[in-house]
Amino acid sequence: MNIETKNLIHNIPDAIIEPNTFGDESDLSTRFDNNLMGIMKRPDLSVSSFPCTPERIEEVKIKLVDHFISVASDLGTVGSTGGELTLAQGHIDRLFQKLIQTGSTSEKDFIKGGALEFYKISKYILGPLWTGYVNKVFSNGDGNGVYLFAARDATPIYWAAKGMLSPSYSRKYPIDNSKLIHVDWNRWFMGQEDETDDGRKPLPFDHPHMKSFYKQMGFANGQTVKIVEPGAWGSAANALRTVMPDQKFELWFMFSHMPEYIYGFLNDNAPRMSDKYFEMINDTAEAVPKPYVRPETLAEHENTIVADLRGKIINSPYMKIWSWAVNQGAYDAGIHYVKGERVDIKQHIEKIIELSKLSQKGNWTGVLPNNTMTWTEGENWRKNWKWGKIPPLK
Repeated sequence: MNIETKNLIHNIPDAIIEPNTFGDESDLSTRFDNNLMGIMKRPDLSVSSFPCTPERIEEVKIKLVDHFISVASDLGTVGSTGGELTLAQGHIDRLFQKLIQTGSTSEKDFIKGGALEFYKISKYILGPLWTGYVNKVFSNGDGNGVYLFAARDATPIYWAAKGMLSPSYSRKYPIDNSKLIHVDWNRWFMGQEDETDDGRKPLPFDHPHMKSFYKQMGFANGQTVKIVEPGAWGSAANALRTVMPDQKFELWFMFSHMPEYIYGFLNDNAPRMSDKYFEMINDTAEAVPKPYVRPETLAEHENTIVADLRGKIINSPYMKIWSWAVNQGAYDAGIHYVKGERVDIKQHIEKIIELSKLSQKGNWTGVLPNNTMTWTEGENWRKNWKWGKIPPLK
């Protein structure tokens, strides 16, 4: 089967705003500002430009906390900044404190200011790690097979990869955009239970749509599927080894809880650092805004099987615009990378750790003050791991 360019995300009109991937502007920040102003003029995303009352600001913050926890339930973990604030509450409190201090008074100001903050976090804080990670993946092997980026957590990494493969700049990889697969592929579609699922069962592999769903992603087509994910325990490897034992695949993680078995980019570049810092970085990346909650069913859409996003879209101009800003920042980070702008990965990790410490003091940095709850069954999972080293490890 010849895999064409596939963005296998359920296309619901006006629900998801994709980054601007056109043009060759040298000043990407100016392009971002212009795009943001255009997006904010959409009638379905318009908000008041009148100053908010303190009560209205609190209402907005409460809704945003709920939205952030709905897209990343671990943000309900209590943070390390004192009191009983969850990570989501602390994150939103620090953001709004920064926006108000810099002159924001209306909802229009808050959306615009927040978009700029999340753009900068994606482009300058997380982006250098995402691009270094993608470079490691793309530089390994001959470019054959497909590269699977699992939404939602790997969505910014997907856009960073798209930026790195931009035709506007000289290319160093034996890969083009037709090799990239962007799809909502979560534990629910791997037959893997999660302690946050409240006893509900994931879709079985004999579900009528599962065979087509997996084939679209490049499985069972005689080629290697290279899975690019944030991490961290290897549910995907366990699922594939169990159900598709003959399938060739590689599993690449930003952070691995089991680096002896599964490759982890952060582990590889800073092997002596504590896992808690890698978790904090991964959790910060997973805590960026997303426009929809986790899908749990499959549906046919335009002759394609997709994770069904009907009823999953968050009806919030904040989440829609801020998630666009994150992905635009990731794409622009990819452009900067191929233009030659690089960082020392270990030093950049150390920089993010310092930003996390500033967050602990109540400052807005975009970085979480600590990691979220670590999977309680993690150590048992490690002890019972039976698959050995997963490629690309040998």
